[in-house]
Amino acid sequence: MNTTISPALETDETDETPAVRAQPPKHRLRRALLVTRTVAVVLILVTAAVAGGNHIVRQRLADRTMVDAGTAVLTAQPITVGSPDAAVVDRVLTTERKSVTAGALLATVTLTADGGAPRVQELHAPAAGVVTEINVAAGQIARAGEPIVTLYDPADLAFQVDVPLETLRKLRLGMTAYVTGPGLPGRIATTLQQVEPKVDAGGATAAPDLLTVVLEPDPAAVRTLVPGLRFDVVVDTNTAVGRTPAVNSA
Repeated sequence: MNTTISPALETDETDETPAVRAQPPKHRLRRALLVTRTVAVVLILVTAAVAGGNHIVRQRLADRTMVDAGTAVLTAQPITVGSPDAAVVDRVLTTERKSVTAGALLATVTLTADGGAPRVQELHAPAAGVVTEINVAAGQIARAGEPIVTLYDPADLAFQVDVPLETLRKLRLGMTAYVTGPGLPGRIATTLQQVEPKVDAGGATAAPDLLTVVLEPDPAAVRTLVPGLRFDVVVDTNTAVGRTPAVNSA
């Protein structure tokens, strides 16, 4: 018995449809390139979306670790130069903002307190520093112990910021604080060095819920600045893990 195979059941040796087989090779290549380009664009968009999402997450986490500490003032321990006795200031041989070396002659005065013959005294810088103020001008009388010239050591500059107790509870000694403001090339890092009670202008301790945080910078970063300038401060609470809580050191 003869078996006839129906043409409808015959299979082609290739998987291409007649429409695809009918396309010239150049059209097939163009179609393949279009598909490849579409896939590449989709992959780029997906990668960018994932990267953008990760950046936002990292930024939000970073924002959570930063505490706004408020406004800091650049301070320095004053080095005062004066006479132990009342005197008339004859000459002032320096100017404000001038850097002086240890032993530099700053002023001459004439002592008047002992009632005898006037005695001229030279006032020298006890240490190297920068002149911040001429307290008594030439021709004026300086009282005993009154500063005539005030200096500061640029290596001892520090930032002080008054913070409420609620903020202090979030801080630890050794944390990194970032400072921005006038005269700085950008954000600089400082270290939370210590906490001091807030003292008012009269020397009395202020309210106990307001304390002064002292931030120590790299001296080279602030060497050209002068005390009294104000700066913005944020503290990275993700640093100094395990160190002493600032509130316990107050």
